[in-house]
Amino acid sequence: MNTYHADAWRQHGGSYGAVLKTKADLHPDRVFIHLLEDGLHDVPITYGDMDHGATRVAAALHSRGVRRGDRVLVVLPTGRDFLELFFGIIMAGAVVVPCYPPLRSKGITDYQERLAKLMRIADPALIVTFPKARIVVEAAAFKAGLACQTVEPGALQADLTGWQMPEVHGDDLALVQFSSGSTGTPRGVMLTHRNLLENVLSVMSTIGPSEHEIGCSWLPLYHDMGLIGGLLMPLCCSGTMVLLSPQSFLFDPKRWLWAIHNYRATISTAPNFAYQMLATRLSDVELAGLDLSCWRLALSGAEPVVPGTLAAFHARFAPYGFRQEALTPVYGLAEVALAAVFPILDRGPRYDAIDPAALAADGLAVPFVASEAAPDKTATLLASVGQALPGFSVRIVGPGSQVLAERHVGEIQLQGPSVMRGYLKNPEATAKAFDEAWLRTGDLGYVADGELYIVGRIKDVIIKGGKKYVPQDLELVAEQIGGVRKGCVVAFGVPDPETGTEAVVVVAETRQPAEEHEAMAKLIANAVHLALGMHPDHVRLVAPGTIPKTSSGKLQRSRSREFWLTGNWQAPAEPTLLNKTKLVGQALVQRFIKVNDRTRTSEHV
Repeated sequence: MNTYHADAWRQHGGSYGAVLKTKADLHPDRVFIHLLEDGLHDVPITYGDMDHGATRVAAALHSRGVRRGDRVLVVLPTGRDFLELFFGIIMAGAVVVPCYPPLRSKGITDYQERLAKLMRIADPALIVTFPKARIVVEAAAFKAGLACQTVEPGALQADLTGWQMPEVHGDDLALVQFSSGSTGTPRGVMLTHRNLLENVLSVMSTIGPSEHEIGCSWLPLYHDMGLIGGLLMPLCCSGTMVLLSPQSFLFDPKRWLWAIHNYRATISTAPNFAYQMLATRLSDVELAGLDLSCWRLALSGAEPVVPGTLAAFHARFAPYGFRQEALTPVYGLAEVALAAVFPILDRGPRYDAIDPAALAADGLAVPFVASEAAPDKTATLLASVGQALPGFSVRIVGPGSQVLAERHVGEIQLQGPSVMRGYLKNPEATAKAFDEAWLRTGDLGYVADGELYIVGRIKDVIIKGGKKYVPQDLELVAEQIGGVRKGCVVAFGVPDPETGTEAVVVVAETRQPAEEHEAMAKLIANAVHLALGMHPDHVRLVAPGTIPKTSSGKLQRSRSREFWLTGNWQAPAEPTLLNKTKLVGQALVQRFIKVNDRTRTSEHV
C-alpha cells in the first residue's frame, strides 16, 4: 500500500467519488473492470469510462432533486448500470442502499414482502431498478406507502455543464447495507465514508496489493464481500477486477475458475459452499488445460469455513497448479464494513482439533486426544481465521462481559475504525449491538495461541440436557451420509415440554426417493450420536430447495424452526396467477396515483 495515497484519501474525507476521479486522472485508459456479461462476453471498463459514467449519473440524480445525505435504493443485478450508479450516488453525496434483485419467479411474494419492509426503513428519495423488476419493485413501494419516484438507469441522463461534485465528509453516511438473514424487521447497517475507507486500508496493509493485482469475483454487489472486497479494494490499489454475475457462476461454476485462469487473477473470494461445489462437481474434461498457479489468495468467508472443504478443494485442484498456501479463511461482518480478522498469509490453513464433549458440557476448546476406550469418537475440527487486522481489537467474553482466557468459548466482540454507526432507524437494536465501546458480533468463538476460531452463532446454540451443541457440528456430520446434499442440512432446537429441555431437529435435503428416507434418517441419527454423543430427536429428509436460505445462500435456522413449529415445512410454492395479478394491479394503482399527483401539482402551479 502507498502511504501517501492513504493520507491523501483521508484528506479527501474518504469519498470514493474523489478516489475514482483521482484514479481516472492518473490512469484514464487502464482497465478497471472486465465485466463478463453472461459469464463469457468481456466488456472492459476503464477508470476513465467509470468516472465519466458515474459523473453523468451524479448530475442526473442532482437534477432529479437527490441531495447530499438522501438515500437511493438500488435494485439492480451485476452490470455496468449498477457500477455507474453506485459511484454516481457517492459522487452526488447521497447514500447507496443496495438490495438484491428479483431474478426468478419462485418466492416472489415473500420477496415483495421483505422488500416493502426494507423500503419503509430506508425511506429513499429515489428507487432505481431494471425493466423486468419494475412492476414487483413498484408494488413493494406501494405496499410500503412510499411516494418516491422509481426510475430505470437509462433515464439517468443529464448535461454535465456547470455540475460540481459536492463536498463530502468522512463522517457522512455512504452506505446502508441490509442484513440478509432477518425474518422479521430487516436491519440496515449504517457505514460512513470513513468506515469504508479505513476497512479497505486495513485489509490492504495486510495483503499488500499492488496496481498489478487482478481480482476475480462473482459475488453479488449488494453484499459487503462483493461490493467492498470486489469493487472498492481494487479501486484503491489501482488494480483490475474481473466481474461475473452470481447467476453466471451458479449456472456454470467452472466459469469462475476459467476466468481466474484466463485473466491470471491473483485474488478471489467465495463462501465455503462454492469451494465445496467446485471440489465435487467438475470433471477432468471440464478442467483440461486449467492453470491456477496465479491464484495467491483464495479467501473463504461469509459463512462457516469447513476444514474438509478446504482439504477437498486443494486435493482436487493441486494438479492444476493451485497451492494449499493460497487457502485463506477470514472473518468479518457487515457491521465492520467487511473484514476484522485475517490469518498469516501464504501459510495455508491452521486447524484446531477439539473435544466435542468438553465443548458441549463446559464451553471449553480442549485439544482432542484419541482414546483406545472410545476409538470411534471423533474431534471437532475448526479452521483459524487469524488475528485482528491493524487498528482492530478482538476479545472473547462470557456472562457479565467477563473477558475469558484462551480456549474458553464465549461471544466474539470487536473494536475498530470501521465499526458501524448503528442500525438505520433502530436505536433499540443499535443499543443492543454494543457492549460499551465493543461491538457484539453474536458469534461464538475462542482464541488459541493468539488466533481466533469461530464456533457458531449464539442464537443458534441448541441446549439439550444442560449441554450446548453447535448446529454446524450436527449439519457437517449429516452431510457425510450418502445422498444428502452438501450445504443443505439445517439443525435447530425446539421446546420439548415433556422433558423440559430442547428437542434436537435435523432436516436434510436429498434427491433420493421417499422409500429411502427412513433408512437415511437412521444413518444420520447414528452418525450424530457417534460423533457428538447425542441422539437427535427428529430427523427429516426433504426435497431440494425446501430449506430456507438468505439471498446470500446462508441457512435460515430461525425460519426453519418456525416452519417446524407451525407445521409449514414444505418446499416454497411457485407464485400463483392470482398473486402475480395482485402485483401487477398494485403497481398499476401506484402509477395511477403518481400520474394524478403530478397532474394535481401542475394544476396547482
